[in-house]
Amino acid sequence: MSEASGAHGLILRGGASAGLGLVFRLGARLVFMFMAARLFGAAAFGAYSLAVATVELAVALSGLGMKRYLFKLLEERAERAAGHVLLDAMLLVTLAGVLLGAGIALAAWLAPRSLLAVQTADGMLWAAPMVAGQALIDLLSAATRWKHKMRYAVVSRSLIEPYVGTAGAIIAYFAGFEASGLLVGYGAGTLAALAYTAVGTRLCYGGLGLLHYRPRAAQLIGTLRESAMPTATDTAAALFYRIDLYLVGAFLGEAPAGIYAMARQFRTPIRQTRQAFDSLLTPIVAKTLSLDGPATTATAIASATRMILAIQLAMVLALIAMGEPVLRWFGPEFVGGYLATVVLGAAETIQGAFSITDLLLLYLRARLALLVTLVMSVVNVAAALPLIALFGIDGAALSVLIAFVSGALARRALLRSRFAVSTPLLHSGGPLLAGALAAVAALAGRHYLPAGAPLPLHLAALAAVLAVYGGALFLWQRSTGESLQLVGFRVA
Repeated sequence: MSEASGAHGLILRGGASAGLGLVFRLGARLVFMFMAARLFGAAAFGAYSLAVATVELAVALSGLGMKRYLFKLLEERAERAAGHVLLDAMLLVTLAGVLLGAGIALAAWLAPRSLLAVQTADGMLWAAPMVAGQALIDLLSAATRWKHKMRYAVVSRSLIEPYVGTAGAIIAYFAGFEASGLLVGYGAGTLAALAYTAVGTRLCYGGLGLLHYRPRAAQLIGTLRESAMPTATDTAAALFYRIDLYLVGAFLGEAPAGIYAMARQFRTPIRQTRQAFDSLLTPIVAKTLSLDGPATTATAIASATRMILAIQLAMVLALIAMGEPVLRWFGPEFVGGYLATVVLGAAETIQGAFSITDLLLLYLRARLALLVTLVMSVVNVAAALPLIALFGIDGAALSVLIAFVSGALARRALLRSRFAVSTPLLHSGGPLLAGALAAVAALAGRHYLPAGAPLPLHLAALAAVLAVYGGALFLWQRSTGESLQLVGFRVA
């Protein structure tokens, strides 16, 4: 078996396994979205989304980059018991989470209501205690992955947290918590997932040796210092991914924020499609880079971009064809988020596929990957301020698209200027052309479908659109000799 086919098969098998978890999580997400829209409405969902977005930003900071950095610690400090290395990380993450959670609660309590709406402030007070819990879930999930036990991370995030959270919110609503029920569910899901990952970690490590654990101040300080770059990178990325929602909430209010937050939910499966490949691509990119150099690795990454783009474009086409009837299913007030949903889907596709070069930047010079994220954040804010004023939530979505395009161009320019690495300019031309043709078909079908058309008719239109897309991809491959397989990666 060739290296190329070996890498292709390995990544596809791993991606399929990770994808199964995503399917379960997507099912829970759809149930949660329907429940949140129908029971709580746009304003309550907006307040919940703003509160959770604030918590998630704090989690990125309090997590200290341990989702990735923990592996390095466990490998480098082999002279110390693995359980004690993990306890060091847990101590630091817990302290950071408690401090940041307290800061969020204090800010929500003291902020004038002219700056922070009452419902959003109350939501932040409810959610603040979950910062430490969420950060610990990420840490313990990473610890179980180091032991090659993937099921604990998958089950906790894809099954326990979303389904317990949804059930908790429904119970809270009928118990009289109409305003805070979504946050009650969020807390229930967090605690259940934390308990499961804690049990899983104990089973993986045979106990952590807590009775004999003695924290070492020098090592703790060293860990904080060494984790500064991963922490900065994670925090910058978390801020960038949520800044559009913050701006919508600040300038348009909770109800538009709720509609926009619902639109943002539909881009999550597109992002997770890329994330399903990340843990598989990362070690293969590292091996290819060390053995064959950056130029060959860039060509290999181009093939991965092409394959992931082809998958994500099919999901964007589904949003174009089915977005409006699905949003109407959640409630008529959410239909106004259709255009934002499609634009965010397209933006996430560009980011998901073309940001794979970040893997190369992270190995060559990690600070450059952080720089790209900061550039995208600045571009996003600069574009959002006038666009939100002009076009509301559609303007916010457009600013995200502009930021992601700027990021893709910045990565390409940095790789070419700093490392003389350049991916083929038209390496993804086939999927993009096929996607454009199918998008035209989807828009035509949407135009000619009668208002209030039944669901089977929309599904038939979607099938036709995907058939156009698949046919165009097939013709491109036959006429050019190109393929969607991975090439150039090393697996051994």
